[in-house]
Amino acid sequence: MKRVLLVCVAALALSTEARAITFLTTQFDVNAVTTADGAPPGIDHASGPPTPVSAEAVSVGAANIAIAGAIGAPGLLSTSAEASAGGGIASAAGTSHFLGTFLMSAAEPLLVLDFSPTSFASGSGVTSTFLFASLTAGATTLFDDLITGRWSYILAPGVTYSLDLTLSSEASAGLPATFGDASSSGLVAITSAVPLPAPWFLLLTGLGPIAVMRKRAAQVRGRVA
Repeated sequence: MKRVLLVCVAALALSTEARAITFLTTQFDVNAVTTADGAPPGIDHASGPPTPVSAEAVSVGAANIAIAGAIGAPGLLSTSAEASAGGGIASAAGTSHFLGTFLMSAAEPLLVLDFSPTSFASGSGVTSTFLFASLTAGATTLFDDLITGRWSYILAPGVTYSLDLTLSSEASAGLPATFGDASSSGLVAITSAVPLPAPWFLLLTGLGPIAVMRKRAAQVRGRVA
């Protein structure tokens, strides 16, 4: 019986329907920076609205390559960085920053950040991808820390919230006479969520048999006594 109850509760907690958030104000800033031995540095920047905004930088030398990119769009941030070194040094960094205010609906109480980082490195390659989030309501800070995966926060309706996100991907490779490859990327989807009707039904259908079985067990114990 306990197992049935746990399964129902887990299904209720995990089953949500993602929906877009309507932001009152938005600001996007994206940057891409690259350096590679034997090539001029690459720098690109864009800001909005209007959106989407994107930045891309490339540095290509005789044996060293660096590529960086960043995108900012409503409900979505993306960054990427790649570096390949064949006897020199190469590095790349892409950063996407978002600042927005919004009102949370009573029917959709969950703010959800779905963060998906990826990375690869070999030889002298080094990578990192991180997401830093700050959530405030007026002068009150509700959350201010790094996020490592899918993250959600229950909010009250009728309150104006501010969400500040910084997504960054970095990659570097190479030392004198040392080969290396590295690539990293990050993707963040910003949504609200509401529990689906099916999990509620599952919870009720799970609790029903449990109640019946407990009643029967109590009756049996009464007869034995």
